[in-house]
Amino acid sequence: MPVRDPKELKRLRFNFNPQRCVGCGACVAACLDEHDAFPVEGEPLRKLRKTESVRGGKVNITWYSFACLHCEQPRCREVCPKKCFSVDKDTGTVQLDNSGCIGCGACARVCQYDAVRFTPEKKALKCDGCIRRLKFGMQPRCVTACPVYALTIDERPSVVEKSREQVRRALSTRKMQMPT
Repeated sequence: MPVRDPKELKRLRFNFNPQRCVGCGACVAACLDEHDAFPVEGEPLRKLRKTESVRGGKVNITWYSFACLHCEQPRCREVCPKKCFSVDKDTGTVQLDNSGCIGCGACARVCQYDAVRFTPEKKALKCDGCIRRLKFGMQPRCVTACPVYALTIDERPSVVEKSREQVRRALSTRKMQMPT
């Protein structure tokens, strides 16, 4: 696991390559472990979904691991009436202080990545990018757990935007399924 100087993390963003993902669930398990099981009733902050298509009589399965991608201009921050979202100046990750959250759901409605969840008390929750690890120059747990390097953190805007577009398209399809 490469350790980076925390000063280098100011523009890092999550990147996902569905061509590499095998649907093993290591990223989800690592997230659950890092955040002490399910932070939201029965639902992890990182999820794994698959799409299925048939071409030429062959079934093609593509897996998608997704959580908050820590947008450069986060819409959740723009729409939150209580200003619960912020961008950490050291890491560039989108952070949520839900102590003032009123559960209006505006953040969840604008999130293109289906990343915001709500507790039974109607408080928003989302991936924090493993900010404690980032501040120590370590990578997020989901990234280090991925055995096929489908999840990375990257600085290159073109790579990040391509990754985000793939996830957006996959989440908008009606063929998306949760694994059984």
